Amino acid sequence: MLANFFGKSNPANFIIILVLFLGFFFASFFIDHLETKSPQWIASVIGLFLLLFFFFNFILAKNKLTLYNSYGFLFFVLLFSTFPFTQFDREALILNIVLLILLRRIYSLRTPKATIKKMFDSGFWLSILFVLEPFTMVYGVLLFASILLFQKLNFRTFLIPIVGFLAPLLIYFAYCFWYDDTDKFLNLFSWYTDYNFGFYQSNHVLIPLIFIGSMTVISILFKTPKVFMVSGNYRKFWTLTIINLLVAVGLIIITNNRTGNELIYAFFPTAVILANGIEGVSKKIFQNLILILFVLIPILVLII
Repeated sequence: MLANFFGKSNPANFIIILVLFLGFFFASFFIDHLETKSPQWIASVIGLFLLLFFFFNFILAKNKLTLYNSYGFLFFVLLFSTFPFTQFDREALILNIVLLILLRRIYSLRTPKATIKKMFDSGFWLSILFVLEPFTMVYGVLLFASILLFQKLNFRTFLIPIVGFLAPLLIYFAYCFWYDDTDKFLNLFSWYTDYNFGFYQSNHVLIPLIFIGSMTVISILFKTPKVFMVSGNYRKFWTLTIINLLVAVGLIIITNNRTGNELIYAFFPTAVILANGIEGVSKKIFQNLILILFVLIPILVLII
């Protein structure tokens, strides 16, 4: 069954998951975007997704955020498929590729190797993310949480990410100043949100969101006691992943111009948490039931 197949990590699993994603992607495309998008546009979006998937799997494998299985990647793909509107905005995909690059550096602080460079790089990529989307500044919380968990938070480790953050920001300011467009730079610091969540009142969004949110909370409650019984870095990783989810949810709440694409911020920590949750289920029948439900939801979203 599904649990036996996806409970392993091998190239065949990733190919099947990729084919599954393409199936949902093209089904949604033919339903909603057939007459408005060109073949070149499709190719560019698929290319961005391949890059996004590469960074996702790299972070998982490098930091051992899940066991040796394909659950994390499967849930990541199914989250995009459940909310198909997240698949067709190239700017949002590029933004989240940059976010995954940032997360790669933040999670890599677990090792003592080249920590100064990692902290600087984290601040650097956070700055680029901030220029692209100012509200993503909240990921600074995650960066300093990682330093606190894996390194020592002192004046030096506090200052290095800030220096990294200022480097691209000063270059961007110089660019805006040169072209006499400093208002564009100042707008980065003008945060405004209207807290209008009308988009999420649609049943196509609300029902899957409630289901996935409930399963995520259950996974946290189910897994956390087991994690804290084990010593080592995994406990810190789990704490950092939960903080990652809280930061992403906070970002979704405070962002403006809600189109649903902001949900992508939460896909990485949610997929990791769900994968860890299903790993802890001992009965195969329950694992299969959970996986079947997650596969059925995007199908129902498309046909209802």
